[in-house]
Amino acid sequence: MNLKHYIIFREVAKTENFTRTAENLFLTQSAISHAMKELESKVNTPLFERMHKSVKLTKSGELLLKEILPLLEEMERLESRLGELKDATPLTISSCITFAQIWLPHCIQKFQKEYHTKVQVEINSAALALKALREGKVDVAFIEGALPSQAFLTTPILSYEIGAYTSFDAHIPHELSLKELLAHRLLLRERGSAVRETFESVVTLAGYQLFAEWVSVDSQTLKEAAKMGLGIAILPKVLVLQELKEKSLAEVKITGLNMSNPITMVMNKNKKMTPILEAFCTNISHDILL
Repeated sequence: MNLKHYIIFREVAKTENFTRTAENLFLTQSAISHAMKELESKVNTPLFERMHKSVKLTKSGELLLKEILPLLEEMERLESRLGELKDATPLTISSCITFAQIWLPHCIQKFQKEYHTKVQVEINSAALALKALREGKVDVAFIEGALPSQAFLTTPILSYEIGAYTSFDAHIPHELSLKELLAHRLLLRERGSAVRETFESVVTLAGYQLFAEWVSVDSQTLKEAAKMGLGIAILPKVLVLQELKEKSLAEVKITGLNMSNPITMVMNKNKKMTPILEAFCTNISHDILL
């Protein structure tokens, strides 16, 4: 017995006629008759009273119809929603703070104008993002700094400049050597962050030691401290453009030194590329210029 028998049974109950049922379901009349005989054999009781040109449900037929109607209606509702499953399944993203603060909201907003897909975002370090990718907990990650191993599919999408910023009113020269910079109070991101690692690498390669006055996981905290004249913050320039424009912060050039970090889109090589994920990644590539 299969679902088709019950669909035919419902139609016969509606039309009270095998011929009309056959026409409505695009089947032969013999196929309708055969299916109803099989169904009656299965339930071991007559379901129809067969008349000259029509059929009527028996009491058993009425009971069966009452049982199957909710099930058939639910199946049809489910079938009508199957095409929406790709939109109903959320897209999961892990992102570094810098990309999430500046670029990701715009990318998601533009994507969702075309695709009505839920997007779940987690802000994580590169290590946690790659772990989530390996475990299949996220679809795509955006990490800053050093590229991951070849176990992942990587697409460089942009890079950002890292600079030194202090209060516009601070009595600090607009350009310092690295040695002179390190003599000032430094406001730094936490160890393990991409910005901190890049700056530490520069300091270590130059043979100096690094001491931080402030350490924070929040770039906004460092900006506010710098604006109050509490030190020099080492931050992505893209995060302080407004403060530079408003002249609440000023840039301190480091002689002979230019620092930057790449941001890379990363996926698990073993994860199947769904149409929605492919569309999102394509939009990212088109929207963001290297």
